Amino acid sequence: MNLKKLFVGFAAALSLLTIGVSLAQSNTAYADEKITVNKAKKEVEYPAVVNGTYFTQPTRHLCVYKNGSNGDKAVLRGEVSEITFYNALKKIGAKPGNNLRPADMKAAKGQGKRVQGSKLNIYIKWKGHKAVPVQDCIKSSKKYKTDFRFGGNLGRAKTMNTGCVVCFDSCATGIVSDHAWPTGSTEPNHVVSFRGNQKVLPKDGTHVTLIVKLAEK
Repeated sequence: MNLKKLFVGFAAALSLLTIGVSLAQSNTAYADEKITVNKAKKEVEYPAVVNGTYFTQPTRHLCVYKNGSNGDKAVLRGEVSEITFYNALKKIGAKPGNNLRPADMKAAKGQGKRVQGSKLNIYIKWKGHKAVPVQDCIKSSKKYKTDFRFGGNLGRAKTMNTGCVVCFDSCATGIVSDHAWPTGSTEPNHVVSFRGNQKVLPKDGTHVTLIVKLAEK
């Protein structure tokens, strides 16, 4: 009888502990494959490394996972897969737009479509430096205001394996891209070009953190 009571008491205590841990995870930050998801702040911290090549050469990519086919074509080489990044954004309540198709990427000048989805604010921080708005970390051939969206595109991300995490213009494959520029703005129409801002970003090879936050409505 005493053993039965002891077992019941232990099971109840274990259940309460499990519930407590679940509640804590639902409201605070936790790490998932190097990504930090903070549900309370509605933000994701994603690790990357500066690629100094794109201080001088133009690119359509802000950040690409290093093991993707475009892994060496971005201002930042991502340390975590774009699939994990997608799932992290879902955990903070972001909703994917999924409105673009591959054919949209070939749109003629003036006929491109804009990515939809939850609006996101993006910052970059690194050791010894506070977070900087991504707008200040890039140089563009035309003045504009960033309007990043959770485009989604999970299916194409898996099948095409480009690794695209964040693109500078609306993209049918990238997880996040910029509503400010319709498809075709960089390629094939060359309406605008982008580079990393060497005066703001740290040197080539520096580890940085991309902070992606769900914008307030």
